[in-house]
Amino acid sequence: MNKTLLIVDDDLPFRDRLTKSMERKGFIVESYSGFKETSTCILNKNFDYAIVDMRLDDGSGLELIKLIKA
Repeated sequence: MNKTLLIVDDDLPFRDRLTKSMERKGFIVESYSGFKETSTCILNKNFDYAIVDMRLDDGSGLELIKLIKA
């Protein structure tokens, strides 16, 4: 069974490399660049794992982690 992974990072080249790498390892990946778009997404979906940048252009990664856990 494939595991779902959420990646949130505002550095596009890094996010793309990480996404491709994790997909090769068998993860189903959804990636986002900011707080606002991610917070909308996580209200409707559950993820098995998450990699979250702590400093986003439009908010705090720590606040996103609280939303993911809720």
